[in-house]
Amino acid sequence: MRKRLISKFHVAYHLKRRFVVIFAILLMLLIYFFKNASIVLRVFSAIGFVVAFYALDHGFDIRFRKRHYAFIFIIAIASFLFSPAYYLYPNYDKIQHFIQPILVSSIVFYMISYLNIERKYRLLLAFMVTMGLLGMFEIAEYGLDYLFDLKLQGVYLREYSGLEKFNLLMDPLDDTMADLLIGIFGSGAYFLGHVFFGKRYYSKYKNPY
Repeated sequence: MRKRLISKFHVAYHLKRRFVVIFAILLMLLIYFFKNASIVLRVFSAIGFVVAFYALDHGFDIRFRKRHYAFIFIIAIASFLFSPAYYLYPNYDKIQHFIQPILVSSIVFYMISYLNIERKYRLLLAFMVTMGLLGMFEIAEYGLDYLFDLKLQGVYLREYSGLEKFNLLMDPLDDTMADLLIGIFGSGAYFLGHVFFGKRYYSKYKNPY
């Protein structure tokens, strides 16, 4: 029985490794067909993000499920590959700050679901961890803007008359506060849904989220 379980886990890790490798190969092909500095940076950022998640999973033996890898792929594609959309569609950033905390909340709750504490405290802890990650993300944006002026904070719209011309639509401070508030709504929506609809599934299946 033990050998069968070990074999099952090895198969799962091999499948996850294949997903990561295939994802990396597809992005490399994207670099080959669309050669420019911007796409190269975005592709390597996306690959690095996914590989870091895989390393976390493998290094700490968390055993994330396939859906968690799908969430990470979605975040990598939306945040890195499609990053020019932040300057073309003003609400793109706000949509990301609502959806991504939902995905991250699912991952975080899964990570701590094995703790021997009551479910309500696991939910509260997962919510606080997700909010902490969101705050760290905003701090990182501030640091990068301070050092390199990447225009990560604030809402900018790119002018079609020139690639380096931007119109400021929302002040960086207002944008940061809006991002944090929307992130709270997104994560809160996940955990409220878990409270009202997840209890019966949680009692039926061990660690379903």
